[in-house]
Amino acid sequence: MKKVILAVLLCLAFPLLLIGCGKENAETEEAAQTAQIGNPWKEWSTLEEAEKAVAFSFGLPEVIAQRYTVSEVRTMLDELLEVRYRDGELEICVRKQKGEGQDLSGDYNQYELVSERMEHGAAITTYHNSDNPAVKQIVSYQGYSWSIVAPNGYGEVSDGIFLEYIWDTEK
Repeated sequence: MKKVILAVLLCLAFPLLLIGCGKENAETEEAAQTAQIGNPWKEWSTLEEAEKAVAFSFGLPEVIAQRYTVSEVRTMLDELLEVRYRDGELEICVRKQKGEGQDLSGDYNQYELVSERMEHGAAITTYHNSDNPAVKQIVSYQGYSWSIVAPNGYGEVSDGIFLEYIWDTEK
C-alpha cells in the first residue's frame, strides 16, 4: 500500500517539477535576451573634470569657441575625450586620444574624396563628398590622434579649423 501511495505522489509531483523547470528556463532565456552591455561613455559637467580623467589637456580651441558653444563633454574608458560643439543646426564633434594614426571619429560613412597632407609635422587626412557639406578630419601629431566630424560642414569656419585647434591646444 505504501508503494502505491508513493507512486501516486510521485506521479502528481513530477508534472509540478517540470512546470517549475520550464518557468525557470523561460525566465533565464528572457533575462539573456534583455541583458545589455554597459555604456562605456561617462558624461562630465566640465572639461576640466574630463581632462583629469584622461590625464591630458584637451584645450578649448579659440577658433571653435568664437562661434560654437560646448554642448557635451564625455570620456570613454578614461582614454578618449570627446567634446561636442553646437551653433544652431551646426555641430562639431572633436575627439582626442593618446597614440598616433588612429581614426577615433566613430564616423563610418563612405566619403568619395580623401586627401592626405603633412603640415607642421601633423599628418592630416580629410574626408568629404562633393554633394554635401559633411567633413571628417583625422590628425596625428606629437603622440596624439584627433578627429573632428562636422556632419553639416563647418559653416563660416574654415576647413583649416583642425590645425588652428591643434595649435591652440599647444599653447
